[in-house]
Amino acid sequence: MLLSDIVEYSARKHPDRIALRFEDETVGYGQLRDRSRRLANALLGVADPGDRVAILSTNRTEYFDCYYGVPMAGMALTILNFRLHPEQIAALVEHSGAAVLVVSEDFAEMAASIRDRLTSVHTVVVIGDADADAAVLSWDAFVAGAPATEPTVRPRPDDIAWIVYTSGTTGTPKGVMLSHRNLLTGITSSALQWALPEDTVFLFCFPLCHVGGYVTLLNHLMGATVGIIRAYDNATFLRLVQQWKVTQTGLAPTMINFLLQDPALDAHDLGTLEAIGYGSSAIPAPVLREGLDRLGCDFYQGMGMTELAGNVLHLDQQAHRRAANGESNLLAAAGKPMRLADIRIVDDELRDVPVGEIGEMVVRGDQVMAGYWNDTDATGAAFTDGWFHTGDLVRRDAEGFVYIVDRKKDLIISGGENIASLTVEQALYSHPAVAEAAAIGVKDETWGEIVCAIVALRSGSIATADEIIATCREHLGGFQVPRRVEFVDALPKNVSGKILKRDLRERFATRTLV
Repeated sequence: MLLSDIVEYSARKHPDRIALRFEDETVGYGQLRDRSRRLANALLGVADPGDRVAILSTNRTEYFDCYYGVPMAGMALTILNFRLHPEQIAALVEHSGAAVLVVSEDFAEMAASIRDRLTSVHTVVVIGDADADAAVLSWDAFVAGAPATEPTVRPRPDDIAWIVYTSGTTGTPKGVMLSHRNLLTGITSSALQWALPEDTVFLFCFPLCHVGGYVTLLNHLMGATVGIIRAYDNATFLRLVQQWKVTQTGLAPTMINFLLQDPALDAHDLGTLEAIGYGSSAIPAPVLREGLDRLGCDFYQGMGMTELAGNVLHLDQQAHRRAANGESNLLAAAGKPMRLADIRIVDDELRDVPVGEIGEMVVRGDQVMAGYWNDTDATGAAFTDGWFHTGDLVRRDAEGFVYIVDRKKDLIISGGENIASLTVEQALYSHPAVAEAAAIGVKDETWGEIVCAIVALRSGSIATADEIIATCREHLGGFQVPRRVEFVDALPKNVSGKILKRDLRERFATRTLV
């Protein structure tokens, strides 16, 4: 099975059902299949199977033509984060060796400014309106003359379908190679877990340049309708849930937090909303409890990463209901392994650790990436005997629930004691004035590192560093309590809503304790 078989199957089964909603536009499954085929055939007129086709675009329906159509042509869709600096984008396109660059109209000027540095690119296609330029092709003109017949090429399941450049939270982005098999395994694993009904209306709130976009393909496999947002804000979200009668959505914990703080929330009818999935980071227990109480829908959590083509841990609705009924410890769990994920928790020698002890989560299976594009050293370092190193420090309880203790790189070591930043952050969120919080380690001559809390307060709230520290003392051991508190307007985040601790370390590492 290939990635494009998703839209082929759903188009055969219900060609007139709405596959996509975006602003005032709707696209049926039959239309989406035909559009994807036209793009594939158009690409085969200018490039060869095995080539890379890069996309730089905000959310729009044509993104799905690329999701399906580029791999349908036997080419690899190279997905670029539009929030990067033009110099970074140029470097990634050049690194990928893309032959074709697809850009939306809002990035046409920027693409023109870096065009002379893109030595591998011979064709640029602009979606939407753009100034007349003989050096670029109009999307409409590019696909209009191509037939809506199945392309003559048929990729293999292990051919690369997508190359997704990582968010760069740990440094230079790497190109994660995801094959048809990788993506379909991740999608199938989630489909087995969620069992979405065909009448699902799913609102996707993240940029489609994030690997989380695989969730939209999962919905298409189930015959659901997917709505997309150009850029998330609370007002748009609330309006569309009500207007489109959304039944399922996904949000980052930071987005849930801000939604609950919005005074407009109670003025909207969210009665059709059945469940919210969240991920990208652990959700603070107070935020989750408030969400369960005020939104009146189920919650579930998925934990994965770009290299895993989706989620490998799942905390289901039943676990959340158990937590709401008194088993609050489950709110800290990331979930249980999903059906197609082979997971172990190991020490540094790749030996399994006992139940309850902390180790690194390693994963093996068909949804684990093929490797990093043009980076054999990084690929080799990521695997040991076929097991992929996630970098997540976790523990498993007797029921099989897995708890994320910390990222290896985020562990704070102070005076020889290991301090999990997530533990500190849970304590920080217990202060009623805290809207966002992160804990990092900063160098200290005496202790090696000390805990530094970076806090953004709720609108209209006031709190001092001493008050924040006092709250932490109510929940933490003395060695875990922050020695510094820094206040900011907002915390830096990547495209998926994950807080960028690397940026915080760079910003606050050199300040002295006062």
